[in-house]
Amino acid sequence: MDFLADPHDGGPLSLHTFEGRDDTTRDGVLLNQASGRFYVIQDGIPTLFIDELRPDDTAFARRYHGRLKALGCEVKASGGEKAGDLTRIENERQARDDQAEDYDRMLSMKVLGLFEIPRYKAALSEETASPLLEAGCGTGRLTHVFAQIAPDVVAVDMSRESLVRNRVRHHARTYNPVHYVHADLTHLPLKDAVFGRCAHAGVYEHIPSRDLRLQFLSHARRTMKKDGVLMISAYRYGGVTTFFEKEGEHDGGIPFFRFTPDELQGEVETSFRVEKLVANLGIYMSMVVARA
Repeated sequence: MDFLADPHDGGPLSLHTFEGRDDTTRDGVLLNQASGRFYVIQDGIPTLFIDELRPDDTAFARRYHGRLKALGCEVKASGGEKAGDLTRIENERQARDDQAEDYDRMLSMKVLGLFEIPRYKAALSEETASPLLEAGCGTGRLTHVFAQIAPDVVAVDMSRESLVRNRVRHHARTYNPVHYVHADLTHLPLKDAVFGRCAHAGVYEHIPSRDLRLQFLSHARRTMKKDGVLMISAYRYGGVTTFFEKEGEHDGGIPFFRFTPDELQGEVETSFRVEKLVANLGIYMSMVVARA
């Protein structure tokens, strides 16, 4: 609750617990009193999407019909008409849910981590007092790295199945707290000027259009403190990677775009001051370090 805000208007949210114990909410809602919008918490994970991307929560609404009615919450149909890019976000969300188990088994991701992790830790370890935003945490390949260098990690992802697997993976580890949020990165449901650092590793290339990528950067900048550090890594287009398609879709409709160094730096500079560019990170990726 220290980090969350309404994804539509940034308004404050009040917590209403339906099931829980020891001051922990298992099931409940977050309510925007001004607009009447509510957002579901299931099994301790809050889900905060804009109306056009809202997952189907009719089963939750049936289960807690009386509690929702008492709060004055109007249950509306989920989803609705979507523009092209929002349809692509929805398709990717479904693909990420479907592929979460397979993603954990990918040997290539483990090998890439040998190159990534030392660079990421070095980029994000300068200031250690503030919470860290992991924008696109997936199944937790890197979450434990960030939980070692930040007092709190807010881990956001569009795939609920990935968040659940991430939480199970890190539940028994003795790192700093990780708070999971089910949301879209281009409509971050987070308060302004909260985070000293933002890690966005291997996700930026999957945001389905330049406009939405710049929208994410604007949201990330809004949530960060002055001079906060942003670390982005993304698919590289250069050297041997020019033999691959520059743009397309992975299995299940997951979009991708490979960036030249100038393209990646140019987009980040629309919202941040770029301090460092690593054009070749493990052959397949590039990395940018920037400040808010």
